[in-house]
Order: sequence, then structure tokens, then C-alpha cells
Amino acid sequence: MGGRLWTDIWAPCVPGCCGTLEMRNMMNRRKTGIIGGGASGLMAAIAAADNGKGAGDEVVVLEKKERIGKKILVTGNGKCNLTNLSFSMEKIGDYYHGAPEERLHGLFARFSSEDTLKLFHGMGMLTTSREGYVYPLSGQASTVLDTLRFELERLHVRVLTECRILGIEPRKKGGFLVRTEEENLHFDRLILACGSPAGQKAGEGMDGYTYAETLGHRVIRPRPALTALRCEGDFWKSLAGVRCSASVSLFISEKEGCCREEGELQLTDYGISGIPVFQLSRHASCALAEGKRVQARIDFLPSFADSRKEYERMREQKISACLGRSMEVLFCGLVNKKIILALLKRNGLRLQDTVEEGNREKICRVFSDLRDFQVRVKSVNPFGNAQVCAGGVPLSEVTDRMESVKHPGLYFAGELLDVDGRCGGYNLQWAWTSGFLAGKG
Repeated sequence: MGGRLWTDIWAPCVPGCCGTLEMRNMMNRRKTGIIGGGASGLMAAIAAADNGKGAGDEVVVLEKKERIGKKILVTGNGKCNLTNLSFSMEKIGDYYHGAPEERLHGLFARFSSEDTLKLFHGMGMLTTSREGYVYPLSGQASTVLDTLRFELERLHVRVLTECRILGIEPRKKGGFLVRTEEENLHFDRLILACGSPAGQKAGEGMDGYTYAETLGHRVIRPRPALTALRCEGDFWKSLAGVRCSASVSLFISEKEGCCREEGELQLTDYGISGIPVFQLSRHASCALAEGKRVQARIDFLPSFADSRKEYERMREQKISACLGRSMEVLFCGLVNKKIILALLKRNGLRLQDTVEEGNREKICRVFSDLRDFQVRVKSVNPFGNAQVCAGGVPLSEVTDRMESVKHPGLYFAGELLDVDGRCGGYNLQWAWTSGFLAGKG
């Protein structure tokens, strides 16, 4: 939709006609503007339009890009994991970071994963779940976006794409002036759902933070989260492409491990990736930004995690059985061969070397590395490779309706707020929850 659509929305009142009932109703309508056409913005638009449809309120979405919901299309590898049925209020601190648990508990109590499903089902979308992960039945993220689009159309929400905003100003008599490249727009209420720089090109996605700061809000500097870790070492290229089950623990400034995750690890030519690494990355991102030393410790044989004695017994049995034979025979079948080659080289051994008492110490170091492979984390992948961001406007600066404590009528939703979740549908659930509460507010 082009900017010309605004002429019929914001046309001035014709003198002498305001006495009619129809005109008086039109003048009493509230105008709600939503900056950002992502998941939280679209949910906010639907909630606001549904909330004000009886009063004939107008709801308008302003989107900078050429179309709405582009990020929705790539979530969950194009399948869109829209929420998680494993969500538990008692474990909310396990799912989300950046805000106090008690505050999040109150917000999700008002719009939960069950409410999300009820709402999407009510809009006609069928869903399926696998181990608690909820997807559209079609397996296509486009179904989620289409469902939202159709609901926007039903509720007569206006959408303006390719809308570049030059500034936002609160008006003395209430409401907000939004200056765009084409014209100045006036809204009684304004919802900022601009998203974050996650998944965007360098330099993009910072607009929402700028608007928030201009309006007097504090912004915790955003950091990449749910992304891969870049590690020291000249051996990573030889491991690129390996996928394996492993556990990863993150140690910060050589203190106790702050967190541990297990799952499919992906080794790259620069470090480590995969879901368990993504879950840990926000901690690494924030620690590195503070100048702290971050170390990742990988257990390539997590099935032995609960029994050190059993692992040592297995090691001794294998060494004894393979005396006089090659390292290839000794380590065959434990993990991917590329990992063995890298660990052998790291400890001064070769695949063709013979297992003997003279090199037992080096062999034991290889076995030790299989359980505790330690690498220093240099950095996290940049915003463009991240799924979400840590940081943003703290929840202490909004009410339970997502309304600004500084400017009545100003609301926040989605990633612009300092809330980031785990993989598994939790970040989209935050988008639905915060967007719904802002729209209803």
C-alpha cells in the first residue's frame, strides 16, 4: 500500500458539517498507530482493532519494509514455531531473561500460550504440536502470516508499508505526532513494536530504541542472542560441518559454570553453533560486552555425564584391549572421526600411532578432552546472524498494559522491550503476549 492511502484517513473536516451525528462520531474516534509490522505489531493491531471496533476506532500499522511480517516467514526454519505447550508459570525464569520473574508471571497470566492457541484457532488456523512445540498444521510459516493478514482485513486495519518515519513527538494536548517522509500523522495512542536488529543488515533495526530514548526512556544496550559463538583455535576448519550430540557449559571469568545445555552441537569453521549454543549465547554476549573472559567446555560424550567411574572403566578397558594396535582402532566409534583427528593432533598423536604404555598419558588426555574440551569464546556472531536480542526498554518503564510510565498513550511491545527467551517458540509467545496486552491497553 502506498502513502496516498492516507488522504482519506486524515482529510480535514469540511466546515459546517460537524453537526451531523455521523461527523460527531467520526470526530470522537480514537486513532491508534502501530509502528512495526512484525509479530508483536500485528498482534497489537488485531487486539486494538477488536477492542475498539464498537466505537469505530481507527487502527493503522506503519511498516518500514515493503511488506509486513517478513521475519515471521523465517522463524522455525520457515515452519514458525509459534508457541510451546511446555510453558509453565513455575519455570518462567528458565524460559526468559531480562526481566524479574514475578513481573513476567503477571504478564503471561493475562495472555498465555493457551490464549495464543485459542486466538489463532478462533481466526481459523489449525495447529499441530511435536513435543510441546506448536506449528501451523501446514508446516508453513506463511500460514501464520496469512492468518494475521486476513484478520487485519476483517477488522479494517489499515497498513502502510515502505513508511519511513522521521520522528515522533508527544503533543501538548495528548497524543503523538509521527512525522514521515510523506506527511505528518496524528495518533491518540501509539504502540512501538519496531523489533530489534536481530536478523537484519548491519545498521538496521535500531529505530525503535532511538524513538524510545527520544521519548525519555532508558534503553539497555541491545546484544545479539540466540546465535553462534566464535572461538579461539586453528583447528575449527577441520571440524566444519560436524553435527553431534553434546553438552556445552559456559564458564565466565573462570568462575563456576553459569549454565549448561545439551543437544545437537554444530561445529563450524569459526566455532560452535546449534540449539544448545544458541541457548547459552545471550550469557556469552553480555559477559563479553562487559570485558569478561568466557570459556565454553564441551562434553562430546554426555551419556557418561552421571558416571565418571563408568567412563574411566570404559577408557581402561579400551586401552587394554587395543594395546599394540592403532589409535584409529582405539577411538573408533566413540564420536565423529573428525573430532578424534583434531584431539589427537592437539595432544601430539596421529591416527596411525600405536597404542602403548609409553603414550598412555597422551591417550588419557584425548579421553579427557572428549569429556571436557575447553575453548575460549572470542565473540558472538553479529546481529545479522542472531535470532533475537538481549536488552531494550526495561519492563520497569511500562505498566502491566505495556503503557509507558512517562507518556500516557504510548505503548511498547515485542523485542523492543528487555525480554528475550529460549529457542522453542518462547520469543514468539512474548511477541503475542506483549502485543496483545499493548493492543488491549
